[in-house]
Amino acid sequence: MAKKRVKQTSADSKLNEILKRLKRLEKEQIQELKQEEEQTEELEDLERQIKEATEPHPLRRITYKDLAKGSLGAFIGVVAHYTFVYGIKVAQQIDIIRATLLYPLAFIIGGIFLYATGYRKVRVKKILWFLPVRLIVLYMLSILIAIIVLLLFQPEFMQNFWDAYKQLAAVTLTAMIGACAADLIGGTE
Repeated sequence: MAKKRVKQTSADSKLNEILKRLKRLEKEQIQELKQEEEQTEELEDLERQIKEATEPHPLRRITYKDLAKGSLGAFIGVVAHYTFVYGIKVAQQIDIIRATLLYPLAFIIGGIFLYATGYRKVRVKKILWFLPVRLIVLYMLSILIAIIVLLLFQPEFMQNFWDAYKQLAAVTLTAMIGACAADLIGGTE
């Protein structure tokens, strides 16, 4: 019987040890769970901060407001101080090759104005791997507004194609500068 009691006490003590170990393991697991919860909360905070930091900036997308600002800027660029009148005088004195060079020059100056000056952070989305969408939109707006202004203020604008081509070339540069200025200065909304 003494052997039974000794076996029972040793079994009881082993059980007690196992229970103590289990309780210790439970406490450790609870502590680990608390640490994991804290880490999860920290990660969620970091995720929230990253989302806030990476929300799209208003100048990274093109909206109707951008089109309106670009159109207004191009209009002001062409009409301010009647630059279209001087553009017409210049167009009379240049040849077709120089007029043709004015079109890409306006595009390049617009690109420098928008992206190289660093005045505002403007995201560069591209078409065909090399043409910035924002710049193309402003360039097309500039040409369109220049055509409208020349049609409104220069009655004989479309009578001769090559004269109209040269007049549009001479006026597009100022329209592009005005469009880019309005796009950059017009706010971030």
